[in-house]
Amino acid sequence: MNTRTKMTTVLKLLNKAYGRPKSFKATDPVDELVRTVLSQNTNDRNSLGAFAVLKRHFRPWDGLIKADTRRIAWLIRPAGLANIKAVRIKEILLEIKRREGSISLARLKSADVGEGLRYLRSLKGVGPKTAACVLLFSFHKTVMPVDTHIFRVTKRLNIIGPKAGIEEAHQALTAMTPKGLIYELHLGIIKHGRRTCKAQNPRCGFCVLYNLCGFKDKRIYKGDVN
Repeated sequence: MNTRTKMTTVLKLLNKAYGRPKSFKATDPVDELVRTVLSQNTNDRNSLGAFAVLKRHFRPWDGLIKADTRRIAWLIRPAGLANIKAVRIKEILLEIKRREGSISLARLKSADVGEGLRYLRSLKGVGPKTAACVLLFSFHKTVMPVDTHIFRVTKRLNIIGPKAGIEEAHQALTAMTPKGLIYELHLGIIKHGRRTCKAQNPRCGFCVLYNLCGFKDKRIYKGDVN
């Protein structure tokens, strides 16, 4: 089975197990950028809560770049690493305004994936996952964001090599995933990683991808029910 066929098969099995993800409305790219920075090293509940607080206090975002970073950090403290993220978000928004004349990423709508990634990655503190999330969720660009779940699951499935790094994973998974399936696979694999293919004690005995998986220790966990 070639890789593209395997990816299609994986998606069919994940959709059958978890349901097909609903189509999504494009998000504002600056909102998506801030939200994804907040999501680093924390869970969705904490990051989304912190994002909601920021939006209530700074609408439009121009108010944030005038605010003291200590205040920003206090507002986003549930997201963790608040002091670091406060400085990072403020610097990113300041740099966007310096380049664009306003806090807007509308120019990326007409950019190709490579150009969009280069622009976003040139902002201090923006890594490959954050950049890819902005392009996918705000502009429907064909790029695969790779978080810890996707990185782990695709390695266990032998879709990417065991020694692949995160940069290589982003490039490889974007290239090999059928373009119309990126969004569904992104969400489906994340859900699978959270519920079944966990980093510790994966629930292999209940895995719909068991027969496609090359995880060397999967038989150890075949009967796990935790």
